[in-house]
Amino acid sequence: MKRIIDDTRFSAKRRELLKGSAAWAAGSAGAFAFNMQCMAQAANPTDYKALVCIFLFGGNDSGNTVIPYDQAQYNAYLTAREGSTSRPYGITRLRTDLLPIAAASISDGRSLGLPKEMSALKALYDSGKAAVVTNLGVLSEPTTRSAYEGASVEIPPQLFSHSDQASFWQAGVPSYSVASGWGGRVVDLFASANVNGRVSSSVSIAGTNLWQVGDQVIPFPVDAEDGAVGLYSMDEAAYAKAMNTMWNAARSNALEREVVRVYKRSIAGAQAVSDALLAASALDSEFPRSAPPEVPGPARGWHASLMSQLSTVARMISSRQMLGLKRQTFFVSIGGFDMHNTLEHHRYALQAVSDAMARFYTVTDQLGVADKVTTFTASDFGRPLQVNGTGSDHGWGGHHFVVGGAVNGGNLYGTFPNMTMSGPQYTGNQGHLIPTTSVDQYAATMAKWFGVSASDIAQTVVPRIGRYATADLGFLRAT
Repeated sequence: MKRIIDDTRFSAKRRELLKGSAAWAAGSAGAFAFNMQCMAQAANPTDYKALVCIFLFGGNDSGNTVIPYDQAQYNAYLTAREGSTSRPYGITRLRTDLLPIAAASISDGRSLGLPKEMSALKALYDSGKAAVVTNLGVLSEPTTRSAYEGASVEIPPQLFSHSDQASFWQAGVPSYSVASGWGGRVVDLFASANVNGRVSSSVSIAGTNLWQVGDQVIPFPVDAEDGAVGLYSMDEAAYAKAMNTMWNAARSNALEREVVRVYKRSIAGAQAVSDALLAASALDSEFPRSAPPEVPGPARGWHASLMSQLSTVARMISSRQMLGLKRQTFFVSIGGFDMHNTLEHHRYALQAVSDAMARFYTVTDQLGVADKVTTFTASDFGRPLQVNGTGSDHGWGGHHFVVGGAVNGGNLYGTFPNMTMSGPQYTGNQGHLIPTTSVDQYAATMAKWFGVSASDIAQTVVPRIGRYATADLGFLRAT
């Protein structure tokens, strides 16, 4: 088995990698934490639910993802992005390449479209199984252009910084003092429901992330290709015998006994994951690794990687009863969205996301849990409306997708911006989109569907939710 170092905690200002096999054991320890805090517990549920976060690392260019389709706003889109309707940089999408989508929430005559490469996700949207949450981003409080420029509101630190904004997205609070993620805090509330689980209720297929780190629950790392992460050489009988002899020796020191317990739980967790993946191995064939033939070589890895990761998630969900879990979170990711120099391959990154999300939904439907699994996208930030020659720079607000049987789909949630950079929705000379919907609201909506009470959402999951007009955006219904 391959061994990795899993970063399960964040320092005050930057991620601090935990070192060596002790760090791996701590990251694999499931519900154990040295500083376990007392907190309210959600009611012990009898059903199953899972949240699956797909993080688009690098900052997805939402301006080329959800695009104006009516002719007037489309022309404004061309002018804002490239300076002219003649498309001098050739970066904006042709209107004939767009797939129009209905949006009852837009009633002023505007219409929108998705790139043709996202046809699979568009089909889910049309069938009511996918929704778009627009102009979403990290906020400290509701912010307008005048308030931003007049410095009369609190602004998230280090705007446009990849590492900072990705951490704040996952934390649900734009503060360096927060050492947990909103996904971890959600699952903490269900620790009693998962008390008989054979492995952590939070599983990461994409390595280190803050989103799943809680006070009680720490993410368990699983490799999409190699499965459960193990210690070096434990498959060698002599080495394993020596290690187990050492760990089974009598210990009088309390800390040593706790380390031994963590070690044994970690080994047991790895075995549980291996058993679960093996039991559902047939599902792996449901996720084709080969990208469509039109995808060029350098972009084909996106398709294979995301399909592989979501195959692992599907197999673990299929084995949920074997693992003894009622509430789970999963973290997967795709990189390559930091496209400063060219957006040439952006369409293929979106195609990988679209195809993988659609395939994953189909499999959850086959498993009978489509309405119990909600998959959503997240990203460091969006990109500005105006392109940077043939690429685009770091931005702020962006658009995201939510997929699942519980989604009130076929609609947009939030406020879709106009294409006028001098208007109240933008700031800066490139048109940085000021979010009109906060990550807090995104998280609160999913926490409510997950079964978290309104009081626990406000006190534990997203403590700043009271700053916003609504805590429920409405894109999920109770199941």
